Amino acid sequence: MPNDAYFKDLLLNLKKHRFRQLIWLQGDADWCQSKALALLSLARTLNPTQMLSPTQTFNPVPILQTQPLTGCWVQAVVDVATQPKLPEGIVFLPASKSRGWLGSEQQVLVLDAFSGFHPDALGALAGTLQAGGFLILLTPNAWSASVDPDYQRLAAWPLEAKNLTHYFIKRCERLLIKSQVPQVIQLKASQLQAWQGNWNVAAPLPCSLPVTQEWPLGVAGLTGAASKEQAQLVEKLVGWFAAKPCVPVVITANRGRGKSGALGLLLQELVQQPFTRKILVTAPSAQATAAIFARLKGLPTGCLEQISFIAPDALLQDLPPADLLLVDEAAAIPVPVLQALLGAYPRSIFATTQQGYEGNGRGFALRFTQHLNKHAPNWLAFSLNQPLRWAADDPLEALVDRLLLLDAKVTDPLVTATLAKPPLTFTWLKQADLAKDEALLEQVFGLLVLAHYRTTPDDFRQLLDAPGIHLACAWQNNLPVGLALIQEEGGFDEGLAHAVFMGKRRPQGHLLAQSLAFHGGLVQAAQVNWWRIQRILVHPLLHRQGVGKQLLSFVLKKARQQPNLDLIGSSFGATSALLPFWFEGGYKPARLGVTRDQASGEHTLQVVQGISAKGSALEQQLLARFTTTLPDVLSLWLQALPADLLVQILKALPLNSMLLNSRPLSEQDQLEIMAFTQGHRPLAVSRTALKAGLWHLLAKKQQSAQQKNNLALWVQLLLQEVPEQKLQQQLGMTGKKGLDRWLRSTLRQLLE
Repeated sequence: MPNDAYFKDLLLNLKKHRFRQLIWLQGDADWCQSKALALLSLARTLNPTQMLSPTQTFNPVPILQTQPLTGCWVQAVVDVATQPKLPEGIVFLPASKSRGWLGSEQQVLVLDAFSGFHPDALGALAGTLQAGGFLILLTPNAWSASVDPDYQRLAAWPLEAKNLTHYFIKRCERLLIKSQVPQVIQLKASQLQAWQGNWNVAAPLPCSLPVTQEWPLGVAGLTGAASKEQAQLVEKLVGWFAAKPCVPVVITANRGRGKSGALGLLLQELVQQPFTRKILVTAPSAQATAAIFARLKGLPTGCLEQISFIAPDALLQDLPPADLLLVDEAAAIPVPVLQALLGAYPRSIFATTQQGYEGNGRGFALRFTQHLNKHAPNWLAFSLNQPLRWAADDPLEALVDRLLLLDAKVTDPLVTATLAKPPLTFTWLKQADLAKDEALLEQVFGLLVLAHYRTTPDDFRQLLDAPGIHLACAWQNNLPVGLALIQEEGGFDEGLAHAVFMGKRRPQGHLLAQSLAFHGGLVQAAQVNWWRIQRILVHPLLHRQGVGKQLLSFVLKKARQQPNLDLIGSSFGATSALLPFWFEGGYKPARLGVTRDQASGEHTLQVVQGISAKGSALEQQLLARFTTTLPDVLSLWLQALPADLLVQILKALPLNSMLLNSRPLSEQDQLEIMAFTQGHRPLAVSRTALKAGLWHLLAKKQQSAQQKNNLALWVQLLLQEVPEQKLQQQLGMTGKKGLDRWLRSTLRQLLE
């Protein structure tokens, strides 16, 4: 194969410039697999991983590889029958497992798009590829005209992958051609091939700082940092830790800049100081902290025992004491969770990827720093900019950022303190509009990333190609400032709906319709037609200015114009700040999840609003069923639910008409409540009457903020059955008598 010289020169130049590159193979599946294996075999005869010392002159002569290449062959829809025999060092990886490889390093990646093109896998794995490495993409010749098997994940019942548009694939194909990536193309289903694209790597000079060189740290006994910038950051953090008063730190960096390595170096120094400390590390997953703990290998056991990893939900539940909390990949953790961690651990470091698969640093910054400015105004900000895993201007990093729109730039809206604010307009966008207008697509998806705590490359593909999507947009000065992403759901036939109700079937998609049929207990919820508001968001700079309410009204107005639509609803992580937005918009609570959602960190609340007569009747049935069933689970699975949140939900229920009619406040109840508030009747023998009275207090609509706060404590005591000792701690009381006086006093005030 005379053109193999192109490939050899490419690998040698990638190593020379510390670059990485994508190689695109196009043809039938067998030919592409065979060609990829041939390239892997050829690469093994070279030495693309040997690093140059600062004085070594680069030698372009191939050197026999003594160690096998390491990497993975990725399939989206795993099919053992189509998997070739891989060379030593290369392993098969289901695309769904790719996130577990974050923090690892590979020399080569093969993405088999014949099994489906998995956006999240590309986003996660591209950052694991070492300098000098290459990524091989296998696709059909007419890629965008072929059915992508991974699109089955987008195909809500009864659709299949072949029924979906492939705008995302068409865009990838167009960008790969425009970028002139190296290509090998099978000609007319034969063994003939054409080598196209740019196989030359253009860069000024080899990087002057090879990755093997270490910068000395100003702290004695530490292994050196990978760059001067990283060394300076570690020294600043060591000084910050010793300073008083303690203030939180935020570190931002793009992938491959050594952020996690810097945190590992910091821990390495702190645990070797002559003081025993307790340091906690948390992140969305334990795998995400691999680079931190890699820096600690070889330390004495006594040093390692000072450091523990704990998941965010467990950390908030137990709140173990610590001298320092490190939060890595903070942008992938819900902001309410970060706020709670900040309140519990004042000496904390929040590190996040600025752009990329793990989260969006700018969106994180706009939302979380608002909280920091209010609660810790002297907080410190640091950043890392120099790439360490590869050289600046790396071709693969730029390409992947563009393919997945990880580099989307959002123009900020005009924010003014004057009364004359720019007017808002509202329109509906079609997926075809986004596909043909790259500037509009970048603004819309960029806003989605900026305003939502977790947006992945899969979400980008869903925006372009998921079926039954409606996109409402709020505009200010021709800039999108708010978005509502709506998904069509429901419409099951009677047999399928009953199977869902029985837990025997779970068709793809239809989250709200199926959940309310199965968990909510009403089979007809799967039969009616729904709009589910999947996401509604506003640019962070325009929060609390009524944009979201106007957008929600715009969506509702359109929903009422749909001839076959029965209900509109949503499913989201419930917070006290968010509930008024939905309840004031006319939505009613229909289901509350009994466990915390892994993505939001909150309990899921599902809300509904009837559109048609049939839908309105079902809304009332769902509301009645929820009102009846909620009290039974409060002390079992919802004991840790914030009581102020629970009070808001309870007050949105029709307690008077549905619950209290079956349990009116009897004369005996009233006598016992009077004896408790005005006499010395014990709590232990008054609970039945007090609980009956509490339900009547919750049914009152007009109450002050202080009364609602007091109600929340009573809800904890009687409905959630929180131990009295915990309530004493919340109120700052040391004895049972203090709690007893508080209960009698507040109940008298509530009854007045």
